[in-house]
Amino acid sequence: MKRIILFMEDSLPAILLAIMVTALSAEVFARYVLKHSILGVTEIAEICFVWQVYLASIAIMRRRRHIAVHVLRDRLAARGRALLDSLNNLIIAGTLVLVGWQAWKFVIRTNFSLLPATGLSRRILAIAVLVGVLGMLFHVVLHLYTSLRGACDGDYTAEPESLGELDDLEQGKGELA
Repeated sequence: MKRIILFMEDSLPAILLAIMVTALSAEVFARYVLKHSILGVTEIAEICFVWQVYLASIAIMRRRRHIAVHVLRDRLAARGRALLDSLNNLIIAGTLVLVGWQAWKFVIRTNFSLLPATGLSRRILAIAVLVGVLGMLFHVVLHLYTSLRGACDGDYTAEPESLGELDDLEQGKGELA
């Protein structure tokens, strides 16, 4: 399971980037050198880009590297940092639940809408949003668990850009949860 998660969050976005760059480079070559455009390449690149963004956002959430200001957090003791991180994780989780609900409605609405060049369903783009939100929510819940436990114990060392207890997941050791 760990390998699948790490592949989906770290390796797959890099593969999608390589596909996107290759496809767009081929399109530029075909258009300007061969004077003929390749049908559907821009749509394939768009699909790769959207999936890359949402899969990479899961990895960013796992690593706690989202944008944050730590002026208050740095002045607090361990229990205060844990409580502040718990509040932050609750707010993020609530926001992701709301966005996830809208993403689900987006998936349902895009049922019969097709991309013009490839004929693929636009649902493939909507599903990327839903997968990204659910993946981020998964990691936020794990972070929330860690911060709540740290608030209870008073022993909280998770730094914003570290994984705390999730270091095992990052390094491929230990079990998921």
